[in-house]
Amino acid sequence: MSELGFEPLAGYARAIMGGAGADRVVAREESRSSWREQDCEVTLRECVYRFDNGVTIRRSVEVDDYPSELACAECWISYEVLALGASPGIAPPRKSFDNGCREAFWLRYHSDASI
Repeated sequence: MSELGFEPLAGYARAIMGGAGADRVVAREESRSSWREQDCEVTLRECVYRFDNGVTIRRSVEVDDYPSELACAECWISYEVLALGASPGIAPPRKSFDNGCREAFWLRYHSDASI
């Protein structure tokens, strides 16, 4: 926990990704939608995770099928705290990335974060 007593969002994100704390996820609801935008297909996948302490977090991933030569193609990933449950607070309450490499770096940087 931080000096303010808040739990790190990165700890919950790590659990969502199947790492430490994954056993604390007690429910998962997923929805998908897709649409055409200009010359590509866009897909949005939203998963709402409920933890054993009542915390609820939504992870959204939006990708398109536009051809890319980049090693880490652009996509939009976000985490948002929907309910605190018994948590004293989670910081930050929302985090966004514009590709999977940045998300992976954030998780590695906060590798000591746990819930």
